Amino acid sequence: MQHNDAILAFQHKLGDGSIAFLVPFLDKTMDVLDVGCGPGTITIALKQYTRSAVGIDINPRVTAAAARMHAGIDRLAFVTCTMTTLPFPDAQFDAVLFHAVLYHLDPELLAATLAEARRVLKPGGLIATRDADTGGNILHPETDGLRLPLDLWMRWYEHADSDAGRFGRRQSAMLRSHGFEPVWTGAGFVNHSADAATRQEAVADARQSLAGMADGLIARGLASHDDIARAMQAWNDWGDDPDSNYLRCRCECVARRT
Repeated sequence: MQHNDAILAFQHKLGDGSIAFLVPFLDKTMDVLDVGCGPGTITIALKQYTRSAVGIDINPRVTAAAARMHAGIDRLAFVTCTMTTLPFPDAQFDAVLFHAVLYHLDPELLAATLAEARRVLKPGGLIATRDADTGGNILHPETDGLRLPLDLWMRWYEHADSDAGRFGRRQSAMLRSHGFEPVWTGAGFVNHSADAATRQEAVADARQSLAGMADGLIARGLASHDDIARAMQAWNDWGDDPDSNYLRCRCECVARRT
């Protein structure tokens, strides 16, 4: 997983909306683990509904920043480690959350990650996943120029699976095949076009994110300077259209450890 300041700034705006599907399954007796926590916004949202929350991330800069940002909150912690070697004893957690994490993984790493999650879950504990499904996105106007920046985002993350963008719809079957019993599935949208102000905020976020990725994309031969410029202009054009829409689909699944 690659992080840059622009992506982390965007993720920082997420929170309660990202865990709404999981909240009905949580209570104040539960200890939860947030895998791939980034800036900790989702971790702190989880803490509101549970006894304790731990966020883990591979990037020490990210976990240090999350710890500083959320300092002084009881039973909230951030740990630097990998998803396949969690520094926790067996059966420590009542729930484990993967938000926008699993669709990045190749089959071998996915299996190892889920096996480790299963190890730290209590018998009957919950695993919750929320991942992208580009097939459910609603985009208008759907121009070539606007599809370009969305494609650049996928290139940046170097997905091991060429169909990773449609991973969301496969979450239930995937969890079942790795020793979990799905109990709930659904989907939601991140709305980037509720009104003019929201559209302009989406444009600003997208441009900032593209600027943060640009040098890396160009250095790796994944995009040209012209690609970046066209993508920036496409977002400007989209933001200026009062009838534009962009709803990003997020598929969700809750399953139990069997």
